[in-house]
Amino acid sequence: MAFFKGKSVSSTTGDAFLDHVVEIVTDDGSSFVSIKALKNSDVFTAIKILASDIASSPLQLLKDNLPTKNDDLMSLFNNRPNELMDGWHFKFCLAVNMLLNGNSFALIVRDEAGTPVSMDFVANSEITMKQHDNGSIYYEVGNPSDKKKRVEALDMLHFKYFTQDGLTGIPPLYALKDELKIQAAGNKTIFNYFKRGINSSGILKVEKSDLDSNAKKAIREKFEEANGSDNGDNAVRTIVLDSTMDYKKLEVDTSVLKLINSNDWTTKQISKAFGIPSDRLEVESAHSSVTQSNLIYLQNTLSHYFACFLSEIKAKLVDDPLNVRFNTERFLETDPLTMAETTLKQVQGSLLTINEGRSKLGLAPVDGGDRLLASLNYTYLDMLERYQLDQQEGAMQADGE
Repeated sequence: MAFFKGKSVSSTTGDAFLDHVVEIVTDDGSSFVSIKALKNSDVFTAIKILASDIASSPLQLLKDNLPTKNDDLMSLFNNRPNELMDGWHFKFCLAVNMLLNGNSFALIVRDEAGTPVSMDFVANSEITMKQHDNGSIYYEVGNPSDKKKRVEALDMLHFKYFTQDGLTGIPPLYALKDELKIQAAGNKTIFNYFKRGINSSGILKVEKSDLDSNAKKAIREKFEEANGSDNGDNAVRTIVLDSTMDYKKLEVDTSVLKLINSNDWTTKQISKAFGIPSDRLEVESAHSSVTQSNLIYLQNTLSHYFACFLSEIKAKLVDDPLNVRFNTERFLETDPLTMAETTLKQVQGSLLTINEGRSKLGLAPVDGGDRLLASLNYTYLDMLERYQLDQQEGAMQADGE
């Protein structure tokens, strides 16, 4: 039972990663090539923002809900997953493929003890998902023309976000087919308007002639070519006609062009499909501060994509009671002054040591800075009750004397 069928790429973009993006054919017979969607600036921006933020968030292994240090598995993800990629581009490729194609894959390479030693990005065109007779999943990896390698599900990271069956993902582009067509048509209208220059739309009348369709076509093309319709070089220049010709320009309703140029409906639809706040795509938003916007983006958008990655990693690479998370501190950072004030309060409140606070501000550690500070004005409640009782007993003894 094959869920994916690899397709050869006949042309090259000059980028090995982009060449691996394959055509998707949906159940209803519709088809589109995901790489073409990157020519749409809104889709490109949405994918770039999400993939960059996922790639820029380091993974952390948690023990007792606290991040561990110098973990080999997290070092694979964050620093050097394989010999060809660094950690940032590895996570970026996985996120881009998942957003474009609905699925992304990484092969887990283990040593004899079963410990992961590397993770290799696998292009969608090189993988086929199948099922054993007992229903379990396995993957066949390799070029369509070569002998494929069988990989069990435990050794293949398969990231997917929107899915109907829990096995294969569906890309957001599936829901944007009509919106992308509308936006492309609007852009084409504006392009043609400026491309044709002064000859944007009009009637060329040839006197005393009986022209067939081929002759009319030839005259129209020559006239448009002479007046800048192809490259704009002759736009807004003087039109020269002989006595047998009469040109009448048709007025263009510029309000239609203004509507197309100012219409951000398709941009909002694209941001909605990807789950991104519209202000991230430069659409006006009601949010008044960067901090509030980042918090909404983190809670309502990134947290879901993070959960998608973490669930797969946890299931195949991390055993209980350990856990894994993305470090999202940078999304909560504000201006330097506010950050310094917040860090100072955390140090004064015994949440951070002096050196931990200095580290957050990019400062070097100091001697004696690894101890927690505590205010003499604070104590435990039971200690306060005991202190008051001691004070009362001391006062009674003083009165008795």
